[in-house]
Amino acid sequence: MASPRLLLIEDDPETQVLVSRVIAKEFPSTELFLAHSGRDALTLLEVDGPSLGVDLVLLDLNIPLPSGQDVLARLRGREQTKHLPVVVFSGSQNPKDREFCRKHGAAFVAKPDDYPGYVEVLRHTLTFWLETVQW
Repeated sequence: MASPRLLLIEDDPETQVLVSRVIAKEFPSTELFLAHSGRDALTLLEVDGPSLGVDLVLLDLNIPLPSGQDVLARLRGREQTKHLPVVVFSGSQNPKDREFCRKHGAAFVAKPDDYPGYVEVLRHTLTFWLETVQW
């Protein structure tokens, strides 16, 4: 089986480092790609998508140009990406954000406050998506 490929769409450098560290330690065979904005993510997924072969998107809602909600809506509106698994990884406490994700077929996982929390939440989330779900 090929190594899983994960796209992290996150503009915060500290969160990028935390997620990268957890993935390197807990899921060393996973290939991680980074997008720093909605524009970067859409370029990767729409232009390079077929050759990139992303298996899972980990998406922050509070990203620039366009927002995570816009990215999610666009992914769901395109034939090539409408079935791509998306886990929204956000610090939002707004119930409307959770509802938006549900309506657009994305899981919602709250960002923890500390590194041990990141390890636990990412371990559980990615174990499900990268090891339990068969590609």
